[in-house]
Amino acid sequence: MSGDSTGYIAALDIGTTTLRCQIIDKNGDCIGSAFNKVKLYYPSPGSVEIHPDELYDNTISIIKDSIKDANVSIRQIKSLGIATQRATFITWRKSTGKPLHNFITWKDIRAWEFIKKVNKSWKIWLLRTGCQIIHLLTRQMKFNIVGNLKFTSTHVTLRLLWLLQNNEELQKALSSNDLMFGTVDTWLVYKLTGGRTYVTDISNASATGMYDPFSLCWSLIPKYLNIPQSILPTVVDNDYEFGYCSSDIFGVPIKIGAVMSDQSASMYGSCSFAENDLKITMGTGVFLDVNTGCNIKGGTEGTYPLVGWKNKEELVFLTEIPGSDAGSLVEWMLATGLISTADELNIMPTSVKNTSGVYFIPAFSGLGPPISNENAASGFIGIKPETRKEHMIRAVLESIVYKTILAYDLLRSQWKENFTYISANGGVSKNDFICQLLADLTDLPVKRLSAEMSTLGVAFLAGLSGGLWHSKEELSKIDKTEKVFYPSKEKTRKTELLVELESWRRATDRFKSWYD
Repeated sequence: MSGDSTGYIAALDIGTTTLRCQIIDKNGDCIGSAFNKVKLYYPSPGSVEIHPDELYDNTISIIKDSIKDANVSIRQIKSLGIATQRATFITWRKSTGKPLHNFITWKDIRAWEFIKKVNKSWKIWLLRTGCQIIHLLTRQMKFNIVGNLKFTSTHVTLRLLWLLQNNEELQKALSSNDLMFGTVDTWLVYKLTGGRTYVTDISNASATGMYDPFSLCWSLIPKYLNIPQSILPTVVDNDYEFGYCSSDIFGVPIKIGAVMSDQSASMYGSCSFAENDLKITMGTGVFLDVNTGCNIKGGTEGTYPLVGWKNKEELVFLTEIPGSDAGSLVEWMLATGLISTADELNIMPTSVKNTSGVYFIPAFSGLGPPISNENAASGFIGIKPETRKEHMIRAVLESIVYKTILAYDLLRSQWKENFTYISANGGVSKNDFICQLLADLTDLPVKRLSAEMSTLGVAFLAGLSGGLWHSKEELSKIDKTEKVFYPSKEKTRKTELLVELESWRRATDRFKSWYD
């Protein structure tokens, strides 16, 4: 590797609800940080947006504030690593760089009726049928995946197509070859480099639903659906030469050393480098990821193959099962006054023996795999006169784990290999009750890592490309385990938990397709 082993990495994580920047030293320790809330806008039912100028201004501010908090010179920052939320996108004019609308976030479901219509269309039926026939003849996994294709609202593909068909400004810009598209990583790098770099990193590209992980390029699906490939950015490695932040932003140019999607960065930060390593991130949503090495696995019944990372050294794939609601439920409980502070979640759930028959269905953005019902409603069931808010709070936390267990069981049904432990990270994993329940129901030890694994992961990759570290073996020695939760050995407890899980599963049936 080039470079020396002194200096620091500025690691930026642009999440759905939080912006965070940390200054990371050679020991992998955070010596300074800053964060701010991401303001979400809800202009209409189902719409979830982020204002681009607010996001950019806040990003610059927290980078500066984190360097100040670390009490280091900006010239000591070797490089900037950027991790971003996935499948949140924007378009802007090529001629001016001005956005044509707010960011459409991955939680936005305004195009859901359109998505359902396209999924049932003859065009998609023809695509699926043709690929199923080819799969029968060739047995290639690629065609099996497309043959079972069902677009969801978390894919960029149909949300972008819906916008292209319903926004006159976009149509005018497209007709005059003045339209650019990008996810958060694309737009931020474009802005930081003064418009000199227009790319997307491979991990973010693979999460759009428009990328072919087998051929490592944009797939034919956008073209098939009349999404012009001319508006799509170039896909690059995670340690690509992204360029430098313009010197007028920070006073000196800062190298952008690595860009990754948040889940890939989280996987990298947890040092889940070996095949079959399993991690669960509990942030705004819940994301279960397995390292599948150089092999692509999954792609049916709610499991998704993704590019984990690609750099000069290697190409690694992941299989993922996504879920929408975790931290968003905590925010909701705070907003409604069900809890006053997040710290109460460490006390109230264990102040009662159980939920007394109360169950909560976490479906603010529908229910993900394996239930896969985007028209489900959220709500409590089983409330009685003696129900206390402690029962309700415990029911909310249990629902996060129950939903995760369904995803884990789906994964196990497709996986021959055994897992040895779960690496857990994200703000919600700070809750002991959740981690212990997860360990008890999976019969696996749960290693809780530092909450900010995305910043650490992108810092690791930026540091490797810049010479702060020299190998993944060196990174693996930086242990960020906070606590290990071991499964209960009491057989009666496991039996009781499985009964409760089955009751919760039956409760979800009452809330499915409520918004049909």
